[in-house]
Amino acid sequence: MNSSRYDAAMSRRRLLGQLTAGFASYFGLTAFVGFGRNRAAGPKWDDNFELAVTFDIAQPEEGRYHRPYVAVWVEDASGLAVRTLSIWLNRTGRGPRYFKELRRWFNLEESSRGGGGPDLVSTISSATRLPGNYTVTWNGRDDQGRVVEQGTYRVFIEAAREHGSYQLMQQELQLGTESKSADLSGNREIARARIEYRRRK
Repeated sequence: MNSSRYDAAMSRRRLLGQLTAGFASYFGLTAFVGFGRNRAAGPKWDDNFELAVTFDIAQPEEGRYHRPYVAVWVEDASGLAVRTLSIWLNRTGRGPRYFKELRRWFNLEESSRGGGGPDLVSTISSATRLPGNYTVTWNGRDDQGRVVEQGTYRVFIEAAREHGSYQLMQQELQLGTESKSADLSGNREIARARIEYRRRK
């Protein structure tokens, strides 16, 4: 075989090899994308249930007392914020302030807003509370109002107080079709807390 015929034959082989690899790559990628798209989602939140977070804001031990800033929210198993249940801030004078003191919640909220999420400080925050017992509930919707899937979630209670302390409490629960609860040890700002996944009252 002379060199021109050899080169032509090799060019055809290279072209066929490239076409074959291209088809394999395309169909393999298409099959992979299709697999991801058609992956079955987990079961949705059972609307017969709710998650209740009950906690006591501690009585002050010192004379001068400022009400604590408190945030209660839920993250998924990967650490992404799902729903802020309550955010209690100083709302007097110039409006909500000092929410950066709630360090973990603030970082999550900033990331959410940067990704097009709602401005939770403006929409759901309310005034700080006196010492006492409080309950907030979750209906299984995220911050955009979409129903979440059953699965593992982590509940956070974060508290910070001027001339006081910073506290972060958390509890993981598997939320499905069975009632569950957990008690959390108290601290200087939150005397005690209980997380209860229960049938809706």
